[in-house]
Amino acid sequence: MKGNSPARQRPFARLILMAALVLAVLSGCSSIPTTGPVGTASADSDGSSLVDTFAVAPRGPGQDGGETPEEILQGFITAGTGAADDYSVAREFLTDSLADTWNPTDRVLIYGADPNIVAARDGNTYSIQLEVVGALDARGIRTDKASGTTETLSASMEQVDGQWRISAIPHGIMMSEVNFSWLFLSHNLYFYSSNFEFWVPDTRWFVQKSGIAANVVKAMLEGPAPYLQGAVSSAFPAGTALARDAVPVVSGVATVDLSADVLQDSSDLNRQQMALQLQQNLTHLNNVNTVSMTVNQRDVDLGKESGALVEAVADPEAGSTQIAVYQNELAYFKGVEPQAIEGIPSVAEYGPRDPALSLDLATIAFLNADRTSLFLTGPNQEVRKAADGASLTAPSIDPEKWTWTASNTGTAARILALPPGGDADQILTLSVPWLDEATISELRISRDGARALLVTNSGGSSHVLVAGVVRDAGGVPKTLTTPLELAVTTESGSGIPATQPVDRAKWVSEDAIAVLKTSAEGQVTPLILRLGADPEPLAGLTGITGLSVGKGEQEIYVQTQAAMYKRMGNSWYEVGEGLLDPAFPG
Repeated sequence: MKGNSPARQRPFARLILMAALVLAVLSGCSSIPTTGPVGTASADSDGSSLVDTFAVAPRGPGQDGGETPEEILQGFITAGTGAADDYSVAREFLTDSLADTWNPTDRVLIYGADPNIVAARDGNTYSIQLEVVGALDARGIRTDKASGTTETLSASMEQVDGQWRISAIPHGIMMSEVNFSWLFLSHNLYFYSSNFEFWVPDTRWFVQKSGIAANVVKAMLEGPAPYLQGAVSSAFPAGTALARDAVPVVSGVATVDLSADVLQDSSDLNRQQMALQLQQNLTHLNNVNTVSMTVNQRDVDLGKESGALVEAVADPEAGSTQIAVYQNELAYFKGVEPQAIEGIPSVAEYGPRDPALSLDLATIAFLNADRTSLFLTGPNQEVRKAADGASLTAPSIDPEKWTWTASNTGTAARILALPPGGDADQILTLSVPWLDEATISELRISRDGARALLVTNSGGSSHVLVAGVVRDAGGVPKTLTTPLELAVTTESGSGIPATQPVDRAKWVSEDAIAVLKTSAEGQVTPLILRLGADPEPLAGLTGITGLSVGKGEQEIYVQTQAAMYKRMGNSWYEVGEGLLDPAFPG
C-alpha cells in the first residue's frame, strides 16, 4: 500500500455517512434496472423481484411436426435472442436429455452474414457455417475476430414423436451482430491497481436482463479477465461468494450479502477497501446510488479510520502540458505557443526525438536522432544515457516514474524499463515470451500503470494489444501478461470489412484508444477503439506522421510535416508549426 496523499484519501466520515444512509433507506420500492448480464441471477422473493425491461420472445418450434431439420436449427439459432427463463424457448428445439444439460451461457458466437446450414450425407448430422466477428465467453469477456474468420459447428438431429429435435450441439448461443448490439451492453468491472492507488477497468458484456447487480458482483468476485491476472488486485479474498444469489436494489441501495469467510483475518483497512470496490463496481449501474455490504444479512463493521486508506482514482488525468521537439530543443506546448523548459540543459547535440514527460513534469525522456539511445533529464538535471538499443520506441513514463521503451533487433523485441532516477546499469529487460517473433512500433503504459498498450508486427500484419503489467510487491515490473488483441476492422470501399494496418496508438481514456497508420503523403484516418466495439473513424487528414492524446476524445492531436492539428468535432484545426513528436505525460 502506498501513499497518504490528502488528495487521494477518502474521508472516513464519508463511509460512516454512507452506512447511515443505507440504514435509513432500506425500506421502499425496488428500482428496475435496464440491463443485465450473461447468465441468470434469481432475485429474492421478498417483494424486490425484478422485471425484464427489454424482453425478446422468439417463436418456439411448431406443433404440427412439419418443420425440416434445417428449419429447426434456424429456429434454435434465432431463439438465442430470448434469455427469459434460462433460454426456455431455445431449449424447446432440443431433445429432453440435451435440454437438461445444454449450457446457453457458455459462449456467444457473434456472426455477420446469415448462417449457412448444410446437411451431411447421413441425413441426421448438419454443419452450421458461421462468419464470426466476435465471441463472448461465460464470463462476459469479448474477443473480436479478424475479418474473414469462420467457424463450423456440428449438430445432430433425431425425431421425437414425429418431430425433429436437436440431439447434439455445442454449448452456447449464436447471434447476429445486429441482435447482439441490441441485446448486450458493456459494463466495466473495476479492480485495484497493484498499489491500490488506481481503479483498473475490466470490460465485460451483459445481456439486457434483470439481475445485473448480482451478476456484476459475482463476476468481480471471480476475478479479472485473463489478460489482467497478476496485474491488478482485489480487496476480496479468493473464493468469496454471495451468500444468496441476488443483490436486491431498494430505493437506490444495493445490498450485497457475502459469505462469512470474507471477514476471516480481515483488517479494518481491508474491509474499507472492499466497501469502496463494491461502490465503484455497482454505482455505475443506473439504479444504484450506494451499496450496503452485509454478511449473513448483518451490516459489516468497517472499523476505525485508517490513515492508509487511499481513494483510488478512476481514469486518471493526463495533464494539459505536452512536450515536443522545437528547433532541435525540448519545449512545452500548452495549445498556444511552444515554451522553453526552465532549468534543463541543451539537448541539441543528440538530435532529440520522441520526448516523454512524467505527470509531475520532473522527468523527461527522449531518444537520439537515429533512435538507438534513450536519455533522461529534467529541470535542474544533467542529461544521462539510460539505454542503447535498435529502433527504440518512443518512451513512456508510468505513474511510478518508471521509463519504458522497446528495442527491436531483427524479428525479436525486448521490453526495457528503467526505475525512477536510475541509470543504464539499473535498466531491466522484461521476459515476455509472446514477443519472440514480433517487432514493436508503439509501447504506452496506461495512466493507471497496470496495463501496456502495444502495436506489434508479426508475419507482415500489425496487431493492437493490451497486456497487464505484472509487478512485484515493491512495484518493480516483472513481465507482461498474455495480451488481449483489439480488432482494427473497418468497411472497405466495397462495404466488405477489412483489417487496417496500424503503427501508432495512444490511450484516450481508461477504456478507449486512438490508433492510425502514419503516412507522409497519403490520406490517414485515425480510429478510436474500445473493447468489443466497432472502431470509430475520425476525420481524415493528409500526411499524418504523429499522434498525441490527452484525456478524452477532443484532446487528440495529429502532426504533419507542416503543422500540428487538434481535433474539433469531426474536423481538425491547426494549432502550431515547427513542433516535432508532441506527447502528453505518460
